Amino acid sequence: MPKKKSSSEVAQLIRFVAVGVVNTLVDFVVLNVLVVTLLPKTASFGNLVVSGQMISLNGVVVAGVISGTVAMIVSFLLNSRFTFRIRHVARKRIVYFFTITAFGLYIIRPAILKIMTGAWVWPSTVVYKITSFLRLPFSQSFDERNTALAAAILIVLSYNYLMYKYFVFVDEKQVKQA
Repeated sequence: MPKKKSSSEVAQLIRFVAVGVVNTLVDFVVLNVLVVTLLPKTASFGNLVVSGQMISLNGVVVAGVISGTVAMIVSFLLNSRFTFRIRHVARKRIVYFFTITAFGLYIIRPAILKIMTGAWVWPSTVVYKITSFLRLPFSQSFDERNTALAAAILIVLSYNYLMYKYFVFVDEKQVKQA
């Protein structure tokens, strides 16, 4: 028989989603403020080769790295204090947090985007048929890109929540008792 979720676990999940919304807003606001004020798209910081692909380090790319980093720090602070209500986090748990978050952001998310815009596109085809039927002004590539992004966000969000709950924001007293 499946275990019922307690109301405190549901409340914790709701707090986690709220923190995710705040982090997304922080990411967008910081990126846009930086691009408008200090790091315009026309600013060039050289090139970087990743997996054989040349990436131009323009103002938007640099602003994105900065805004993502700021959002990750805000995420840590809000999740530790508000979502999981841990007052003291051991250094090793801080390392866990940033490692887990970076893995989700830089490994899992791109993999899902690649799969759902290449090998497994039927979900976006269904979305495109629905948006076409509803006469929404979305292109097939728009629906494909955003369906993939939505799936990646949901998968990484689930991964982050479980990893944070069971490995990062664990009460040290409970760990010692186990």
